Amino acid sequence: MILDATNTEEYQGARDQHEAWVAEAIWGHRLERQPFSALMLEFLGMAEGMFRHGILLELTRPGENPQYEANQSLQLRNILFNNPRMEEILRTAHGSEDEAWATWLAFMKENARMGTRLNADFSYLRKRFDTFAEMVSVVRLLRRITMDPGSERSWTTQFIFPVGPATLYEALLEKGEGFERTRRVFTRTGEVAYLMLSRAAEPLRQRIRESLALTFDPTTSRNKLALRLISTPEPDRGDQKGGTYLPYKSHPAFDRMAEDVAAILSLKLPDQDAFQYLQPLLGLHVYLYGIETSNHWIGKSGLPPLVCEILAPRSDLVRKAAIESYLSNDALGIQAVGKYLDQVVFSNPELKKTLADDTLDDVAKREFLVDRLVQQCGLKREKAQGADAQEVKQGFLTFAERLYRNGTADGLTGLATGSGLASKRGTNRYRYAPTDDLLRALVLANVSAPVEESEFLRLLHRRYRIAIGPVEAKKEVLSYQFDETDFKRNRDRLAQHLVGMGLARRMSDACTYIINPMDPHR
Repeated sequence: MILDATNTEEYQGARDQHEAWVAEAIWGHRLERQPFSALMLEFLGMAEGMFRHGILLELTRPGENPQYEANQSLQLRNILFNNPRMEEILRTAHGSEDEAWATWLAFMKENARMGTRLNADFSYLRKRFDTFAEMVSVVRLLRRITMDPGSERSWTTQFIFPVGPATLYEALLEKGEGFERTRRVFTRTGEVAYLMLSRAAEPLRQRIRESLALTFDPTTSRNKLALRLISTPEPDRGDQKGGTYLPYKSHPAFDRMAEDVAAILSLKLPDQDAFQYLQPLLGLHVYLYGIETSNHWIGKSGLPPLVCEILAPRSDLVRKAAIESYLSNDALGIQAVGKYLDQVVFSNPELKKTLADDTLDDVAKREFLVDRLVQQCGLKREKAQGADAQEVKQGFLTFAERLYRNGTADGLTGLATGSGLASKRGTNRYRYAPTDDLLRALVLANVSAPVEESEFLRLLHRRYRIAIGPVEAKKEVLSYQFDETDFKRNRDRLAQHLVGMGLARRMSDACTYIINPMDPHR
């Protein structure tokens, strides 16, 4: 059981920056909403930092504090995202190299923000490029792979697709003459994903380690393109970062995630093309970790069911079941918070004895409970509300539930929607309705040799408890929400989608086979 005392360890970091430590004790520090692309970038940034230290995906434990130095790449970021006059200068110079370089270098010296460690001298670039126009072309090329273009973020929180280690850097905010690290973009969820993989079985970690090491090679042509814009052989880096916490030594979600990551990387796609398929899978697996952990805390085991609608033209019982399935799983977290407080905090023998002691007055009992909440849950004393112990207890439960809703619950919703598992398409309520991108990633991760459609549906149900067709749905859906005809149509829509995406073939005997067109062994 993942909740056994032997499978968990206490967080060793400071908790005084938190309003209370409850969700973090259940799911880790921390799962919060972030731009979905930031999940993969944060994960890769931590992995690359560990790779530099020679400890990529070495086994971690909950009580440890894995630390790494993240790239900041300030020269690269200034050139890509804090350089608005480059194109104008190229046009107005009318082919004069001296004028173009002099004007641009003067502008950058005045406007580039390099903090206290670097200066704004970009003159090294004139030796790197034959012409100013050539440098502009390289900048244009790299700008084309901006993640989330048009997001209107500050230049310090804009990113490009990770084509090499120089393009992996942390989110920053300008502060005075320098910069400070911000957790509003990289919230730690990507670091939680890294820690999950670091606790998978060693053979899986070794497979992933070998593949990721190739992507972190600084000598690739794509990374060299970015390095042409940097004055030093490696990007500049910030101070060590750490403090992320994952409570469990082992968990079914760890190997499940690692199996899919290893499968995608084993396709040996060119350059970093695998990342576009890893991105939805990382989000999916962190979400599954969240709801499976909740399920364990409320006394159940394994994943809860995920009844999925393949988008239909109109509402039917599949859609209603998919909505109900999502809502049911969304409610698990609040139940888990209540169970954690009952079992771990309020059931403490010393606390129960003190609160039942008739020789103590209400004030003493209240203060004893508050002291315990401060010590065990990191509650700030001024947040304790209530005139007596019972009111404090109820007030803290309400407070913890609100923190969960605004933090971890919102983060899990972001993971479900960002990964393509859940959406409101065609309705005003969330439901499980996987996108084509997620379906493609699931096929690539789970199919090598052609597999018959019914076997593929069984596989999805066995691995992720995803129910799409009538056979699997009948096991998961309440009788009044199950209609075999509706779920057969749902299954047929999946087959049509996969055929259209080149991921399935319909044979002359009316059987459909799911295929992986990118499998190198085909």
